[in-house]
Amino acid sequence: MRIRLLVLPLVLASSPAWALKPATHRQLAEDACVAERLPGAFCERMGKQAFETDYQEWTDVAAHAQRELGQDRCEAADAAASRVEALSRALVADAHRGAYEAAAIDLGRALHTVQDECAHHGMTNEEHAFLSLEDSCGDGNVSPDTQPDALACATTRTRDVMAAAAAALADVRWTNVDAICRRNSDNDDDSCALASLPSPFQVCDFLAMHHDWDGSDSRWNGDIVGPALVDAFARGLRGELDSTGVCDRAGAIDPLRPHALVSDRDAGCLLTDVLCLGKADDAGATAAPADSGGCAAGGSPGLVLALLSLRRRSRRA
Repeated sequence: MRIRLLVLPLVLASSPAWALKPATHRQLAEDACVAERLPGAFCERMGKQAFETDYQEWTDVAAHAQRELGQDRCEAADAAASRVEALSRALVADAHRGAYEAAAIDLGRALHTVQDECAHHGMTNEEHAFLSLEDSCGDGNVSPDTQPDALACATTRTRDVMAAAAAALADVRWTNVDAICRRNSDNDDDSCALASLPSPFQVCDFLAMHHDWDGSDSRWNGDIVGPALVDAFARGLRGELDSTGVCDRAGAIDPLRPHALVSDRDAGCLLTDVLCLGKADDAGATAAPADSGGCAAGGSPGLVLALLSLRRRSRRA
């Protein structure tokens, strides 16, 4: 049975992939796409993919400009750049052969990574989980998901990337592109309107990772890696390959202003260890249209999602 759940997005915003809320990923992408006068159906399908990257590529840290625990920063940054470069190269090829939906998916996936770098900066899931819990049940606004600078960065970066993409697609004919958001040839229902979220069960698994963070800053220097991802996107549009990598020596992209070591890594977070026993039955929750004020989720979201959301709402009221 589907239930209407208004509090779920507040907690899911503190997931490993969501440096920006999925709806924000989509809105930024679609606004920039429309501003460049690309076809509406293409923009909508691309926006759906920017949203659904969290669901479909939940465990791929490169998709979210992050790194694995213990992974070298240069290696992780290279993986994110290689992903963006390959997707932008595929975008041009798919659009010119008339595979418009594939092209929209390419662009949405690449944009998600470029946007996510604005907040994650290579952060491990373990550190992100701790900061997300502190933001939900601690005393400070420390989650990367909630920082105004991340939104401002993603807004500017999305516009720049979309302008480059539009220029590369200027000679595409877009024949029958409107069909990519129809459920079938006899039905005009908009299949791009809804998009899927990760399940509450996945979110609880993520939150449990906070125990494994060692308290040190796991980010990279976003002032270097962020522009490198934009450059990688531009190279892909031109069909170029780069073998040099983002950096070539240890420490080259260490964080510019490291976080201080955190001594009490369980502060304010023990509650979730109990509450995340709640059951979630659905593999993915389906988000309602942006103006609906909520989302429809299959199964039970678990007690943790409701309580943590209420704690956040009451503290900020």
